[in-house]
Amino acid sequence: MKRAFFALPGPLPIKVVLAIVVVAVVLVALHFIYEWMGSTLLDTGGAIE
Repeated sequence: MKRAFFALPGPLPIKVVLAIVVVAVVLVALHFIYEWMGSTLLDTGGAIE
């Protein structure tokens, strides 16, 4: 993770901002992926027939 952080372009303050943006984008993407998986692949809680 250190290597990825230091590979970001710009001086340290810009690297920090970019890292925060990247983490936020990854978390939002994970949220939508898990929401899709939950509604598409997993049981919705219906009755067993």
